[in-house]
Amino acid sequence: MPAEMMKQTILQIISVQEHLRETGLAKLEAIKKGDADAVDRLTRQEEPLAEKLRALEQKRTQLVRKDTGKANAAFSEWEKAALSEKEQPEWHALYLKLSRSVLTLKQLNQLNQDLLRQSLQWVRLNLNLLMPGTGPSGYGQPGNAQSGSAGRFSGRIDSRA
Repeated sequence: MPAEMMKQTILQIISVQEHLRETGLAKLEAIKKGDADAVDRLTRQEEPLAEKLRALEQKRTQLVRKDTGKANAAFSEWEKAALSEKEQPEWHALYLKLSRSVLTLKQLNQLNQDLLRQSLQWVRLNLNLLMPGTGPSGYGQPGNAQSGSAGRFSGRIDSRA
């Protein structure tokens, strides 16, 4: 039963993605609170889930390759090769559930990345305000430090132009 093995694999993928979503939501709250320890702990919790998801995706790819002969076959190609007409509506619902799960996880991941990026920008801004650079704050060219009396205004006009 190739369809039953595929169904179990896809249901496992959806389950792992749900756990990742829950962890991502907890991480979102930790980022909002500025709790770096919680973000670190949650990130470590995500690692085994991501590994499990990779393994399940490899298993799914192997099943697709076995049924269609193609490694990167689309769902519709696999559906035609492995399913009967009466099984297709159930599989469409499962496919939509998987698609929604992937989309939700991507959106949550993007939101967390944006919040982390903004947090880092905030930290950099505060560090720059607390410890400004030692460079000149005038209108001179940076890195072009002039030395001696040539760089200082002496009050005389240089008419050698």
